[in-house]
Amino acid sequence: MKILNNSLLLGLLLSLVACTQNATQQVLVEERTTQKGALYSVFYPQDLAIQVVTIRPNAEDEKCALSVAAAYTDLETNQPLGLLVASGRLRQAKATVGFLDGVLTIIDNRLTINKIAKGQSPPSAQLARVQSQHGTLLLQELLVLDGKNQQPAGGSRFQRRALVDFADHRFAVVESAADTTEMQQFGNDLVELGAKNALYLDMGDWDAGWYKRGGQVVELGHRRTETARQSNWLVFAQPSSSPK
Repeated sequence: MKILNNSLLLGLLLSLVACTQNATQQVLVEERTTQKGALYSVFYPQDLAIQVVTIRPNAEDEKCALSVAAAYTDLETNQPLGLLVASGRLRQAKATVGFLDGVLTIIDNRLTINKIAKGQSPPSAQLARVQSQHGTLLLQELLVLDGKNQQPAGGSRFQRRALVDFADHRFAVVESAADTTEMQQFGNDLVELGAKNALYLDMGDWDAGWYKRGGQVVELGHRRTETARQSNWLVFAQPSSSPK
């Protein structure tokens, strides 16, 4: 009986430890595989605030749990390409390139992904509204809208990453394991994984990112050769944290 009681006690202690770890884990990671065998990592933030910031997040900040590159960086100016408003600050009055057709809006930690005509800018009234509410609005390439792939065939092959709005309106960062994924295939895979809307995030040589697992920093991205030139980041942090 004593041995049995000790076994029960040990089981309860292990269960308590597991529950505590799950409760404190800020980013849950799920490995998903498509029917054709493509492997993806899905990073689900747990009760974290989302921001787009233009000063590099500090991995030693205990409140920051996930950081990845967001909008493209302009190779001539080293400034965010297509970022119009960041935390209420107007960075660009209009779109500067003609191939971005996705709009990410963040207001009071509410995210929306919509489509815009290529080469066009969001209406000035929309920019003013985002500014007045200290929100963020950026342009990037749209991958999925209303459950449909928006990408044509062809193009380069890279490791891919996206901000995804799943059908249950649960947002996550999704990253491919392979370095040989075309954009159209990426869009198809995201739809298969359940994406309702998805916005591409900067990759290639600019792909450096990280997340916290058990208090340890885990690096993301395979190339990371232009990390020093990254200009903006998508950050998930505890709500009291306010990196700029």
